[in-house]
Amino acid sequence: MANTSSNPTARPSDIQSIGPQAPGESGNRARVRFHQSWYRRHILKLPRYGNTEPHSGGRPRGSILHPEDAAAGKNFTTLSAENLYRTRRREGWGVDPIRCTGYLTSSQALTINLLAPLKEDPDWAARSISGLICMKIKRVTKMDVEFAPQRRSLHLGDMTRLDAWIQLETESGPLGLAVEVKYSDRFNSRHLNVSENPKYQALANETGLWDLSGRKSQSRPVNQLLRCHALAADLWLTTHKGGELPTILVLHHPGDQSAPKTAELYREALNRPDLIKMASLDQLVSQMRMTATSKYQRTVAQTLRIRYLDHELSEASWMKYLDNRHA
Repeated sequence: MANTSSNPTARPSDIQSIGPQAPGESGNRARVRFHQSWYRRHILKLPRYGNTEPHSGGRPRGSILHPEDAAAGKNFTTLSAENLYRTRRREGWGVDPIRCTGYLTSSQALTINLLAPLKEDPDWAARSISGLICMKIKRVTKMDVEFAPQRRSLHLGDMTRLDAWIQLETESGPLGLAVEVKYSDRFNSRHLNVSENPKYQALANETGLWDLSGRKSQSRPVNQLLRCHALAADLWLTTHKGGELPTILVLHHPGDQSAPKTAELYREALNRPDLIKMASLDQLVSQMRMTATSKYQRTVAQTLRIRYLDHELSEASWMKYLDNRHA
């Protein structure tokens, strides 16, 4: 059999079945998109792909599920994740019904896929998160995804929401944990001038978390993290006044160089830099695997690794795609 590894036209049908990518995209975003396209074709065994939304041009993408496959829940790695999505969707606004079900690169879908099995088993969640934030967690008492208070006017009053809001019991007392999950997307470009917002000013004065008049806290790149942390602090203080302030955890893809830099900028803006933690998706999935106590849990962790982290599985196809693109 001829060696086709260096042939730029090797197995063109395989590359075609993986589907169109985004022209001009590069770096980790391009690699993530390709891996998800490969996952759709070779792991999910789905030959059809979908299109971007009409306002984005309706362009075909290998990393988007065909509408029938999206409706069938193929973007979710477990039944618990699909059920959590549908429950959260019934609760109202906050999850995108098109991107979350159809876009394999969706951070919302990633968040649900990661946390739904842990929400289903709070003991497993406690073991996994303990290793992630280097703190002994006795139990997880509450876990919500895409969370915002029902009455925003009673809190900070804006449209900020948390990818996940987790309430924990540690050996030293209760702890609130806000989680921001980044896959291949950037931090939200929406900017709120917190230095001139009376509710943020009052919260800063009460908690001492930031100097909102300072240059670092007013930096646009940190605005989303500051707003998320502020919402978590405001929520926490309604029931735990006088207790420890909540921590914010930034979960990012190991190939993402941007999210850790933004988190570091936010750390510099905090008067309590110990209240931000960073971890890669690889670290969380590894913790889930190490603390698993059943075959099902080990399978969940392995499925997440294949879906989001094992780019080596799609590497041969990626190299052929690059050869074809540059031919």
